[in-house]
Amino acid sequence: MLLGNKCDMAERRVVSRERGEKIASDHGIRFLETSAKANIQIDKAFYDLAEAILDKMPVKDEGMKQPTIRPAEPQSNVTIGRLSCC
Repeated sequence: MLLGNKCDMAERRVVSRERGEKIASDHGIRFLETSAKANIQIDKAFYDLAEAILDKMPVKDEGMKQPTIRPAEPQSNVTIGRLSCC
């Protein structure tokens, strides 16, 4: 995925939208113009990226048991050397 950031600052544009789309097309990837500051297409960028990742994952066999993932127990007062945290 190719993102053109700061699309809210058109007056300072260096790469045209058409050029970004061409580069992405040449490499077989998606192109989006975004702006983190103005919250333009940020959610779409993350959803598209997640969708692309999921599309690359192999289909799970119904007969296969899925591993259980459990979060680690939280630690308190962790001491590293002479430093202490939390």
